Amino acid sequence: MLRRRIASIACAWCAAVAVAGAQAPKPAPAPSAQPRSGESYLWHGEVVSVDAKGMLTVKARVLNDAAAEVGRFNAGDRVLLTWSGLDIHAGAVRRVTRYEPGQQILDFFALPVELASRDVQNEQMTFRVRVPEASLAAVKGVKPGQWVTVTTRHRPKGDADALIAVSGYVKSQT
Repeated sequence: MLRRRIASIACAWCAAVAVAGAQAPKPAPAPSAQPRSGESYLWHGEVVSVDAKGMLTVKARVLNDAAAEVGRFNAGDRVLLTWSGLDIHAGAVRRVTRYEPGQQILDFFALPVELASRDVQNEQMTFRVRVPEASLAAVKGVKPGQWVTVTTRHRPKGDADALIAVSGYVKSQT
């Protein structure tokens, strides 16, 4: 009888400790330079040029509705591209709207850029983005006409925070 009582008290104590542990606040994760899965997406573009200041001029695929929107802007205008995409892959630009620095970005697949040309040719639009410092060496070796893979944050806080990495495009072997 005494053993049963001790066993039930021990079980109750273990259950109380488990509940208290589950409700305890969790420590904040350490900040990381690389985003976790679901925090970024990939898109591909054809390199037009890379200047000495790290500005990449690139062509990317644009859908018909967005192609019509590009004509409303001038070269040099700041615009917000919204990509068609799913999870971590963006396919083509589906919307182009005016972008004001400091504007809150709500869409997961949005990217602030500088419009390089208002002309859309062969379902591609041309724009400029700033290459992250860590990717400059990799991009300087890419020649015009070659392709790059760009890793971009979902809902960036602005231009400086938008791109995570740029690298030469490597075709999957699978």
